[in-house]
Formats: sequence, C-alpha cells, structure tokens
Amino acid sequence: MVKIRNITSLILEHFPMCCAEDWDNPGLQLGREGAPVTRVLVALELTRDVFEEAREWGAELILTHHPFIFKPIKSVTDASCEGRLLLDLAEAHIGLLAAHTNLDSVPHGIGEKLARDLGLSGLRPVVGTRPFEAYKIVTFIPEADAEQVVQAMHAQGAGCVGQYRDVSFWGTGEGRFTGDASSHPAIGVAGEPERVREVRVEMIVSSRELGAVTRALLDTHPYEEPAYDVFKLESQVHGLTDVYGFGVAGRLAEAVELSDLISRVREVWQIDSVRAAGDPHRRVLQVAILNGSGARYLGKCAAQGIDAYITGDCGHHDFDAARRLGIALIDAGHYDTEKCIPDILADVLRQSKYGAELDVRVSTRMENPMRVYGA
Repeated sequence: MVKIRNITSLILEHFPMCCAEDWDNPGLQLGREGAPVTRVLVALELTRDVFEEAREWGAELILTHHPFIFKPIKSVTDASCEGRLLLDLAEAHIGLLAAHTNLDSVPHGIGEKLARDLGLSGLRPVVGTRPFEAYKIVTFIPEADAEQVVQAMHAQGAGCVGQYRDVSFWGTGEGRFTGDASSHPAIGVAGEPERVREVRVEMIVSSRELGAVTRALLDTHPYEEPAYDVFKLESQVHGLTDVYGFGVAGRLAEAVELSDLISRVREVWQIDSVRAAGDPHRRVLQVAILNGSGARYLGKCAAQGIDAYITGDCGHHDFDAARRLGIALIDAGHYDTEKCIPDILADVLRQSKYGAELDVRVSTRMENPMRVYGA
C-alpha cells in the first residue's frame, strides 16, 4: 500500500529540496507519513474550495505548487482562516504536500513546458543555479559482465552529458588479485593468484545520482569486492550542472512583432488579457519566460539580449524600467503562467511506480484569485 512518505519521497526525487530557494518551504506540510494514500488531488494552491473537493472525493492527500504554510506560524487555532483550514484538513485525515521553487528550478519542468508552448529553441535558464556537483566514477569489470554493470549504472543516471545519454569510456587491461582463505572469488580459487581480462569504464555522474549509481554498480558487479573510484570534477559539465535555474530563455523560429507574440501567449495559454510594455510593432526574436513572479530579473534579461520577457506580478515601476532598458515586458499573470503545474505534478504521480495504485485528479475548482474588469 502506498503511504504519504512514498509520495513525498517520489516528489522530492523529481524536485529535490536542494533545488529550492532558502526562503521557500516545500515538502510535507501536514499529515502522518505512514498514512495510506489511494487518492491524490493536485492543485496550484490550497483553498477552501480545493479542500472541499478533496473531502467530497475522498482524497487522503492534496499536492500543491504553492506551500500553504509559507511563513512561520505561532499557533493553529480556529481564530484564523488559515488555522481553520489546517484543522479541517487534519480532522478529515487529508495530508498536504507542496513542490514550489524546487519544481520551478529543475530542467524539463514548468520553464521548458512554457517555452515549448511558444515554440522556443536553444533553451537555457534565465537565472542559473548549481545545486549538484559533477563527478567521474571509474570501475573495473570482467569483460563478460561489463555490459550488464554499465547498463545498470546508466539506468540510474550515469553518463548524461549535454544532449547525450549512455556516455562512457571503455579500456581493456588485466586485473590481478589473490583472495585469502575466507574469500569467495567469483573467478578463480581462494588462496591462488588470478589474472582476469577486465574493462576499465569511466562515466560522468552528478551528485544527485551518485548514490544510486554506486549502488547499481555494487549490486550488479560479479566481484565480492568491486574496485571503483569516484573523483570530483572542478570543471563544469555541460548539461549536468548548468541546466538548473529559474526561468527559461530561447529563440523563436523567426522574428515576430511584439503584438503577434502577445496574441500567441493569450491563445496558447488561454489568457483573457495581459499587460505589456513596448512598441507593439517592434520585432522580437529572443524571448525569456519566468512563471509566477519574476519582475526582479528584468535587468538580467535585458543584459542577456532578450527582446521580450514574459512573467507575472509586474508593477508600474517594472514597466517603466522595461521602457528604459529597451526590453518588452509582458505580464501574463502569476496564475496563468502556473496553472499548468498541477498537470505536471499529476503526470509525475501517474507515470511513477505507484501510478497503478493511485487515483490522481487535478482539481476542477482552481480559480484565479484576480479578476480583470473592463478588458
């Protein structure tokens, strides 16, 4: 039976805590880790309507993007609306789990999804981070067993460099050893010198997968005492440590007028209205997107030669700064640039090893708290 701890571990495996900002509070916010889960309701954030939907449906866990418990709280009582909602969750035996900036900063997440929606290519983070370090793992395997061991290591993430997978170096040589009387050598006899034709295999691995890759090596290697070395790399490995970060920048297939890009944003993301700064007839080619609230990175985008920056929660001074910096700024809204995140989270659950045991539903009662009148 699937437990809350299993779901928590799964989400944090895809969106590690080390990828979250220091001020953030993702992870399990309410619930017993050993409680069973059969139904998970996924939403952008916890609201009274989302809670009622979960209770009516019989969900044991609500998974959100925005953490409900964000700042330190001194008490949980029915004197506040937040306290009442937390008490109602606890009384209904519904857990609460969140994946926030740890989801925002990983590759193949929300940034890439939004960029692909608009047809951008050559993607890179707007604000790069390096939550993981690069290592090289080296091992020595009998020729007959090398393929099996290497494939097991690849399956855990070893050998990913840039746009390439299953990258490794192989070299042949001779291994020599003598086991003592208590040994049980896979090749040869205890107490007698042995020579074996072996393959030296080298692969790049990130600190994120290093533990799992090492376990795969030890589990599949035929030797009683496998020999392997792990070296920390000082140089950056493309596609391993440089793809994490907030926002995504890329290039359109061809330059378009700003007004055309705005129309594409509204059509693809189904947004009623947006706010923008910039000449509607200016040509834009380089585009950056940061879901949620990203106006603080406007200057960084301008310095990178971005023609148009799409984000949310922009104020008057942000639009004025865009005008001075010569960059177009499109405020597509916090909610509308993140409303697809519940689908991303739901897919992680459905495609996981627990998928067959879980009933996963994206909330039908999510609603943008901000409404625009007169548009």
